[in-house]
Formats: sequence, structure tokens, C-alpha cells
Amino acid sequence: MAIVTKKSSVYGSNAAGYTAPNSSSRAGRITRVAGTVTCAATDNAKSTYLVCDVPSSAILLPESAIKTTGWGFAQAIVGVAAAATGLLNVTKATGGATGNKPITIFGAKWNKPIWQQLGLAEDPKMPLTLIVSTTTDATGAGQIDFDLVFANHV
Repeated sequence: MAIVTKKSSVYGSNAAGYTAPNSSSRAGRITRVAGTVTCAATDNAKSTYLVCDVPSSAILLPESAIKTTGWGFAQAIVGVAAAATGLLNVTKATGGATGNKPITIFGAKWNKPIWQQLGLAEDPKMPLTLIVSTTTDATGAGQIDFDLVFANHV
């Protein structure tokens, strides 16, 4: 057996397209964005609600939650314009009192920059605007509550 010394991913990699993390991402600098998106009972299909802007290199963490039970539309769709369903596409009744978890620890989207978590083909190298979008007319007034937790990536 070989005796090796290997570095974790916090040291970066020589793989194409990836640069070594800086000291703030190694230190685990965390940003939390919490808020509410509201809709009126008269809002129509194809409405768009802006949630927040996020650096494309940020990593959405498993502590994040999106509560959809009070939403005025039947479906809760959260993503970006280029990938509308990238983070969440659920009926409003899911998630209960603690909300939906768009990222699960050690899941397929875990520990990846948000552009990959959203399913984008490449890093846009600019902030992404998270949105809630609709495909049907509202059935009543309502709201989505969100508590999004990000780690700095690069």
C-alpha cells in the first residue's frame, strides 16, 4: 500500500476551470438572506418575483429553506431566468412549517457553486437573480418565506 498525503477540496484543484479557494472561503464565510415574496390574488401566469441576487460562485447550503405553504399559486417554482425550476418546483402544500430544502447535505447539489446547483451549463461569472415564477393564475393572495444560507466559494 502506498502512503499518500492528499488535500481536501478547500485547497483547490488543478482541474480545468477551477481555481484554488481564497482565505475567506476556506474560513467558511457565511451569508444569510431571509425575506418574503408576496403575490396578489389578481396576479397572472408568467408573473416573476425577484428574490435576491447571488454571486455565481456562492454555494447554497443545506440550512436553506423555502416555505411555500402560504403561496397564492398552486405551484412554487424557484430558480433563475435561464433555469426557472433549478432550485425548487413543488406544489405549494409541500414542506410544511419548516419549508422545503432545495439542497440536502451530501446530495447531488451539495457543495457546488449555485450556477451548478441551478443546472446551468457554465458559470456566467456574474451575479444571478433568484426568482419565483408562475405558470398559472393565482388562486389567492399569498407569500413565500425564504431563509437562504450561502458560503463563499472563490
